[in-house]
Amino acid sequence: MPVQAESDGRQLLPRGRTVGGRYEIDSVIGEGASGVVYLARTKSDGARVALKVIHRHLCSDRQIYGRFRREAENLQRLEGPHLVKLLDFIHEDELLIIALEYVEGTSLDSVLSAAAPMSLGDAVEIALQICAALGAAHAAGVVHRDLKPANVLLEKPTLEQPGLKVRVVDFGLAKVVHGERMTTGLTEQDMIFGTPEYMAPEQARGDEVDPRCDIYAAGVMLYEMSVGNVPFRKRTPIASMTAHLTEEPPSPRASKPDRGISPALEAVILRALAKAPSDRYDSARAFAEALASARDEPRVIAVPGEGDADSIATSDTDLHVRTSAFEHAPTLPAEVARGPVPAPLGRSSRPGAPSDADLGVAATEREPATSTRWIWTVVAVIALAIGVTIGVLVGVR
Repeated sequence: MPVQAESDGRQLLPRGRTVGGRYEIDSVIGEGASGVVYLARTKSDGARVALKVIHRHLCSDRQIYGRFRREAENLQRLEGPHLVKLLDFIHEDELLIIALEYVEGTSLDSVLSAAAPMSLGDAVEIALQICAALGAAHAAGVVHRDLKPANVLLEKPTLEQPGLKVRVVDFGLAKVVHGERMTTGLTEQDMIFGTPEYMAPEQARGDEVDPRCDIYAAGVMLYEMSVGNVPFRKRTPIASMTAHLTEEPPSPRASKPDRGISPALEAVILRALAKAPSDRYDSARAFAEALASARDEPRVIAVPGEGDADSIATSDTDLHVRTSAFEHAPTLPAEVARGPVPAPLGRSSRPGAPSDADLGVAATEREPATSTRWIWTVVAVIALAIGVTIGVLVGVR
């Protein structure tokens, strides 16, 4: 069956074409720089799948071929409810094809293009599910390296899954971690991969990367969902990359004061966007736990002595919070409430320390004793001075 030629020389597979002897092409879902994604059905049961097919004119490119094959190898490692399952890898008639679980939904990029910023509740929920996807990928030794809204799908709600569900896709730029070493097979030395607006500083420098570069990209997306734009949007890709290296991100709260972004949420976002990887969250789980605490901030207050926003942003799993005293204040008995003793102006924060009223009573009771001690101290000093003087005079004689 003939292929449909595009004006730029690329070719599309026609509807009805059978691939790998078991998948029948239905329609085109989307197209990128390296390939086309088709909706197809399995001939055995009619189940829908997504076929990602590399462009023919790129099949002879060694790096593109390596990238595509590596994507298949990486996806075989990944399992999780917020990832897309790899079903098959096919090399047929000079075509490279990946068969993927079909996910019906909309990209986060499309959602933000239509209406940004989104509600803070949705922004946090999407970020939490992105963290879940990253946690599964990182546990399998895979770093995405090109995390951005175009690679995040918001699945269409169903009766079985009525709520928001996020899938992270396209691990084609990922690296496979072997212990502490990372392979660089599909890139030349010092070659930079990624999308400038979402690129961690170490990526912009061409350094080796680890899972914390995905934490940075997730922080950029959370910033964008909350504020309505990325922290660094410049006229050129080089300018954007330079900004990630040299500029501090604008304050989300100052950028959009009407959004109601809490100090804790801002602190979490800014920590994810730290320039040095060591200053970011060290795992997707730690990022998610801090984010969940920040989401609940209006209903909790920090333990006395701990900074509210900073403790939420920095203490990860060790964050301690207590319910607001205003929500669960004990009801005083009527006779106590009507008592003649006025409430003290303040209290010491130390457990077991006396109240201001107690301190006041104690000071009043000790006042006479304190005055008497001062009088006798003065008398003793005068007597000692007289004695010393007499002794000196006698010695002279």
